[in-house]
Amino acid sequence: MSEKGSSRRTFLKGAAAGGVGVTLAGGAYTQRERLLGAGANSLSDHDHIARLVSDDQVTHRATGGNWAEGGSWNASVPGDGARVLIPEGTTVTLAGELDAALKTVRVDGRLRVDPSAPTRLLVDTMVVAGTGTLELGTPEQPVQRGAGAVVEFTDDGAIDEAWDPERVSRGLLALPGSTVRIAGAERTPWARATPPSAGDSSLTLAERPTDWAEGDSLVVAGVTPDENRDESVTVAGVSGSTVDLDGALTHDHVPPREEFDAYVAAMDRNVTLRSASEATKRRGHVMFMTTDVRVQHAAFDSLGRTDKSRPVTNPENGTPPEPDTPNPKARYACHFHRTGIDASTAPRVVEGCVVDGSPGWGYVNHHSNVAFRDNVSHDVFGAGFVAEVGNEIGSFERNFALRSTGTGGVPDGRQFHEGREGATDDFGHGGYGFWLQSPGVAVDDNVAAGHRHHGFVWWTRPKPDEQMAPERFSGITVDFANFPVENVSGQDRLLQSDAVTDGAVPSTLVKLRSFSGNTAFASGGGVDISRHRFADAHDEVEHYSVVDEFTAFNVGAHYSPWDSRRVPNGRGAQGGQNGISIRYSANVVVRNPTLVDGAGGHRGVGINRNHAPQNLRVENPDIEGWFTGIRAPPRGESPITGGRLDNDVDVHVIGGGTDRRWTPAQHVRIEDVTFGEGGRASVFMRTNLDDDIYGVFSPAGGVELDGTPLYFDSQRPDVVPYPTEADLGDAGTDAMGDLTEASPAEFVGKSNRELSNEFGLAVEGQPLPDDAGRRSDVVGGFAGGSSGSTETEGPLRAVESAEGSVYEFGTLDQGERLYVYDDARFRAVPGKYTGLTYLRPEKGDNGIERPSGYRLDLAEPADVFVAYDAESRPAWLDDWTDTGDSIGTDDGTRQVFRKSVDAGTTWLGGCPDTYKMYTVFVR
Repeated sequence: MSEKGSSRRTFLKGAAAGGVGVTLAGGAYTQRERLLGAGANSLSDHDHIARLVSDDQVTHRATGGNWAEGGSWNASVPGDGARVLIPEGTTVTLAGELDAALKTVRVDGRLRVDPSAPTRLLVDTMVVAGTGTLELGTPEQPVQRGAGAVVEFTDDGAIDEAWDPERVSRGLLALPGSTVRIAGAERTPWARATPPSAGDSSLTLAERPTDWAEGDSLVVAGVTPDENRDESVTVAGVSGSTVDLDGALTHDHVPPREEFDAYVAAMDRNVTLRSASEATKRRGHVMFMTTDVRVQHAAFDSLGRTDKSRPVTNPENGTPPEPDTPNPKARYACHFHRTGIDASTAPRVVEGCVVDGSPGWGYVNHHSNVAFRDNVSHDVFGAGFVAEVGNEIGSFERNFALRSTGTGGVPDGRQFHEGREGATDDFGHGGYGFWLQSPGVAVDDNVAAGHRHHGFVWWTRPKPDEQMAPERFSGITVDFANFPVENVSGQDRLLQSDAVTDGAVPSTLVKLRSFSGNTAFASGGGVDISRHRFADAHDEVEHYSVVDEFTAFNVGAHYSPWDSRRVPNGRGAQGGQNGISIRYSANVVVRNPTLVDGAGGHRGVGINRNHAPQNLRVENPDIEGWFTGIRAPPRGESPITGGRLDNDVDVHVIGGGTDRRWTPAQHVRIEDVTFGEGGRASVFMRTNLDDDIYGVFSPAGGVELDGTPLYFDSQRPDVVPYPTEADLGDAGTDAMGDLTEASPAEFVGKSNRELSNEFGLAVEGQPLPDDAGRRSDVVGGFAGGSSGSTETEGPLRAVESAEGSVYEFGTLDQGERLYVYDDARFRAVPGKYTGLTYLRPEKGDNGIERPSGYRLDLAEPADVFVAYDAESRPAWLDDWTDTGDSIGTDDGTRQVFRKSVDAGTTWLGGCPDTYKMYTVFVR
């Protein structure tokens, strides 16, 4: 047998024997083995890497010993451009700083550094083969302060695609079966601190830091949303838990409550892997494909080549854009690539590390079992910490994700759509702390700060890891199973269902393993949960997913790729200023959340949702300072119990609009909640008349406040829900199922009283009961057995949007806001209108298409004015008078129209030709 043939088999045998990955020599694996890991790695990955460092390219072969000594090599000490092989059974020790820039290093044997000496290795590509061991310090002998180990991935020009058409080179590649140990001396990776103020020149930490010393670099996290106020500082000295700085802080780092902390990240480590190049397409990356990895207190500096600012060019599914430059996925800073999800094996470990600067992702778990503990990501573009495809296990525990600029795309952006360029299921690009596709990872006690959008995103629909028929995964729900049943716990109901296929279930149906004690601040959102258990709604509360002890404060705006501001309800609750957003999900308990909109106040939503969630329970909330505390889900049992709410609107309930033929009725039970005195409404009630007519008329589950039933204003006997046939829209031909044989067209122009007498129908199932009356803390609704104040603001007795939106009244003047959730303001108001009462709507109400979209109930005759986008005029304004006046705003100039109306009901229409919602004011 030739030496080359023998060496080839040695190089590859780890792939066959390492328990993960497809053997490079071929071999058949069952679907079950592929699912758990044996066969998860593609044949091309390893075979291509093998060719990069094949025997026939080797120029220097080690014989063992000290790297710098000539006797350690078969020829001379490797120089610039050398292609090095450390054979099986051979150990080489690096004990100094090398100047030679090597092309490749292949480790079939053992390569170690002297942990007590300064060391440096310059190399384009390092491959640790299946029999190889790499030791950049070990847990038993970590690299010490004052020594330091550096591996720098060199830049000798663009990646050579003739040699490497897959563009996987330039970095550290650890193949299945290999062993990797990377360990610097223990150092506190990040710390909580007493909030410092501008001018302070020291930090008081919660605990004495380990191995912080003069000259170390720190970053103090900014607490201001919509602006980067992180501060890079240098340690001047450490005494106990006090850290002196070499200069004064420029900004305040004071959260909105005394019990909240400030946060400080330590940026230096004694082991560093880094890129020589700053050019994205020429940087190094780290890919672990083996189960035997432990990385401790190391720095991954300027690594990663996958550019999340644009779609990947090698997706498994979909149509990638035509690239100017290839942008392959899977080239990340610290990446575990298909190492297997067998929970009976010990997890790979990464702890105490820092990823600083990456154009894509920081720490990545892809089809693997990894414990990420006590790490820092800083200045990572797309997402700091990632579970990539939906079946990952392991944990993210006590990590700190600081600052991501992102594309500004929403979480659903780049979701697969057949034939749409760039829609390739390429997620985690918007600017997030944690992107979590797998419910199988425990996510506990982490902090996310300074992100363009959410601190945390759970998006648990399976992401195909191979080419797949579009109909199997392009919708909200999926029919392919990717999560092994043995990794599912506490869901006997699921495991006994038809969802089990070949020993697996879809990850979208698996409850969250753990999400507890996490914090987000100074970001465009707190946590977003989507595509989670949407097809598995049930009432077994003990099997619900739990969001426990989540804290969010100073949650700011979300700016799109075009720097337009997305309001909280934009794109189906994908906008900014949402503390917690629940979309296309079911069976979730939010327990003990602390959500404080401390920056600006009264602008966002504490707990938001889109049109779809079902069975969302909120227990013991502490939600303060938002415009809306909780937008109650439209379906299922959604109680709010205990706790404290102190917001402009504490609970916003939207009735109607849900097709209750297929989903349970809305039941919102509010019990034992303490309401703050500074807000406008404990409960704000409105009905969505603009979505599903069956849902509007079917009996509701009901709304209760401490046992008292509440009713919607739209249930008043005199309300006409559909004044014109055009208001029915597409619902005009809907069958009303088991409610009535009547056509919806027969409902036009009839009041609730008439509908009840003729068809036995009314909005929410029945007209307002005779014993219901107004109460001062319920806006837009009535309470059983109550009597009291009437909702009014001057001549406006009540207002209702056909979409169920919130609103508030204002006094028209320069500098006042146009919309509830947006900062656009009036800039030029003619004096004749200054001081009039105006209606401040949601910006998204421009989407109302029906001609009767906003209902005004007037207590007396009045002049009603509409300031509308000057570039268009809808048909419903044809009989209004053009005053010739205009109002200047941040959102464009508005033309003023006037109509004199009698007391009673007046309907206003939608905005068919503009994205801008009009302003209404009265005299």
